[in-house]
Amino acid sequence: MQKVFSILLGCLIYIISLPSIAETLYVTDNLHTYLRKGAGDQYKISGTIQAGEQVLVLEKKERYSLIRDEKNREAWILNSELSTTPSSKKLVPQLQQQVEELTVKLNKIDGDWQQRTSEMQRRVKQADQQSSELLDQNARLKRELDILKNKNRELETMQDAEAREIMIQYFIYGGSVLGVGLLLGLLIPVIIPRRRRNSEWI
Repeated sequence: MQKVFSILLGCLIYIISLPSIAETLYVTDNLHTYLRKGAGDQYKISGTIQAGEQVLVLEKKERYSLIRDEKNREAWILNSELSTTPSSKKLVPQLQQQVEELTVKLNKIDGDWQQRTSEMQRRVKQADQQSSELLDQNARLKRELDILKNKNRELETMQDAEAREIMIQYFIYGGSVLGVGLLLGLLIPVIIPRRRRNSEWI
């Protein structure tokens, strides 16, 4: 009875200790990975396992480890056939997902860049159009200013000519008045004494 109890206690301790040593590893990418019934080359091959498959390590010895595969099979496998790095079988879907996510991000960046480029081109075109309109308006205003300057010079010339003509007319009028006055001044003394002499004779 005590022997049976010792065996059961040992099994219980072994079962309890399993989760503590259990470790998730991956079968390497070798094409043929064999499973054995015991931890040694002398044990028979119990089957094969696919490369890259995820397994749970239940126990480790010098060269072999006891694993449980995805089919819930337990067998021994060489430690050299196990790896902590996921195989390409596991990595390829992850890489594909990452590539898809990066592609979406790149497409979004490309779309944003094209939109910004289009907006910049639109603004540059609008600025060029406004600049062209301002240049045309400036040229038109410059032509109008030149026309106004020419008209102003013509008006100034006409005003100067009219002022000279008025001055000449004033001089002529003044000279005429002066000439008439002078003539009257010369004629009156001659006419008045003659009348007096004529009155005396009468």
